[in-house]
Amino acid sequence: MIVASVLVLCLEQSGRAIAAEGGARSSGEYQVKAAFVYNFIKFVTWPSGGETSAAGVVRLCILGELPDAAPFDDLEGQELLGKRLHLVYLKEPQEARSCQVLFISSSLSRRLAETLELVRGHPVLTVGDTDGYAKRGVMINMYLENRRVRFEINAETARLAGLRISTKLLSLAVAVHGTARTGK
Repeated sequence: MIVASVLVLCLEQSGRAIAAEGGARSSGEYQVKAAFVYNFIKFVTWPSGGETSAAGVVRLCILGELPDAAPFDDLEGQELLGKRLHLVYLKEPQEARSCQVLFISSSLSRRLAETLELVRGHPVLTVGDTDGYAKRGVMINMYLENRRVRFEINAETARLAGLRISTKLLSLAVAVHGTARTGK
């Protein structure tokens, strides 16, 4: 439990640090979500080699329209896992295979199945912020509960993509789908 508490504090502190670097350009829900995405990446292990392992770069792609993109823009160039984070806005789901992390906005809800099919079996961490996305196959899904950002994980989808999500992150999720541990 102590490890989980420390991890939560690290997530919150990193979120505040990223927000401070971004200045007063944006605040609120998407600032927290961008910070969570940044920190989620730290707790995922990708398979070595493969088409998405560009040297020196972690490619974070955004697919769909965001109500507030500025907090994600602030992530551009941040150091992460000894690499630089590179932010890319995609126009079509077909471009998603070139990403290491794919944030799928709620505006893509109707095309979610198509998008997930395009990255199935590829080491692309999918992250969303729409009710029901984890049950539909998105690996990490954030949602609001009592004005706080919470998240759930689809561990089976991550495993099938060759990604390993840290047990520390799994223990912080409100729900973990596709494993023996079932959440709310």
